[in-house]
Amino acid sequence: MEFKKVITTILLELDKHNIPYALIGAVAMRFWGVQRDTIDVDVLVKERDREKVIALIKSLGYDHVVSSKFADQFSHSLKNMGLIDFLYTRREKGIIESSRTFQSGSVDMQVALPEDIIGMKLDGIRNNPKREMKDWADIQSIVEIIGDDLDWEKIRHYCKITDMENAYEKILSFR
Repeated sequence: MEFKKVITTILLELDKHNIPYALIGAVAMRFWGVQRDTIDVDVLVKERDREKVIALIKSLGYDHVVSSKFADQFSHSLKNMGLIDFLYTRREKGIIESSRTFQSGSVDMQVALPEDIIGMKLDGIRNNPKREMKDWADIQSIVEIIGDDLDWEKIRHYCKITDMENAYEKILSFR
């Protein structure tokens, strides 16, 4: 997949249609200096924008391949346009609003904060135990690279709201 082309195409369209978003997952981790291979682009958007997102992505030639309560996955017949996962949030204030702007070429991209990525990884571990090894490895990589610059109270808060308070000590041990 041509990540730069896909990301630029998708994010410019989201901006053009005034759809707030934040890059999440492995692509977002790269902006924070954490390298991990991935086969898709993960984007968080507001749940209220779900129908607009589906129509918009389909208009770009993507097929809607998987849908669940909290996510939609799209693939393109052109292999270089790859897979895109959209996850949805109901919160009016949260990850999208606290995201950081990074510039890539002439495109401004909203990228989730590392603490928010950790919070989403904790939620993933709680909801899908099959993801546990990969998500813990991602959390460890984020902490090892960013460590002291992380907002540790925010991470503690994520541990609490995901009912994983015992995970806080484990996350601290990665420092």
